[in-house]
Amino acid sequence: MKKIIIISFVLIILFSITGIKVNADGTGENSSNEGREDFNLNISPGDVLFNITNMKPGDWAPRSITIQNTGREDFSYQMTLTNNGSDKLFNEFILEINDSEGELYNGRLAEFSSLPVRHLAASSEEVLDVTVRMPEHLGNEYQGLDSQFTLTFTASGENNDKKEEKDVTGNIGSTGDSDSSGSPLPDTATNIFNILLIGGILLTIGILFSIVATINKIKVNKKKRYL
Repeated sequence: MKKIIIISFVLIILFSITGIKVNADGTGENSSNEGREDFNLNISPGDVLFNITNMKPGDWAPRSITIQNTGREDFSYQMTLTNNGSDKLFNEFILEINDSEGELYNGRLAEFSSLPVRHLAASSEEVLDVTVRMPEHLGNEYQGLDSQFTLTFTASGENNDKKEEKDVTGNIGSTGDSDSSGSPLPDTATNIFNILLIGGILLTIGILFSIVATINKIKVNKKKRYL
């Protein structure tokens, strides 16, 4: 009986972790050709990449964005950037973009127009590391300012006229505290996911301990009846 309980415990933990990871990545055994669209661009995270209210001079915010081709057809895509707010703070930010092979862009956010066209085969994905830095020299005149911008991903069919666009936004506000030392700002979405994962594992362990305690109690009661 104890062996069965231990095996069940291990299987539940493994299924919990695997299930969460499959849902988070959007991939799994069901990502076969059947039921998939011919042309499909997917971006993760899908809505907001930066949401920062307390950036100060010297800080930087590293983020990762996954571009997925979940369709049956190869496509090419571009990433462009649009300023949706005031220019003052936007013009000062530094933007860095890297892929698995190295640097793609390193310069002012305001001077970035687009990445060169990139190819993505069907059923494949790539990760871009995007970092926004606030220069250390910025003074109190930037205190309380914010910046809003949009990253637009446009996929185009390589053998047809199909197109699809997805947007992710950036919202960055400044505290303007130039006396503080810079530091990387956390990605809160990743932290929340980790908390949920740990919480799910702890809940599963608690349920299993409760089941074991109940079984032991039943065994004790049965022994008492036979005495």
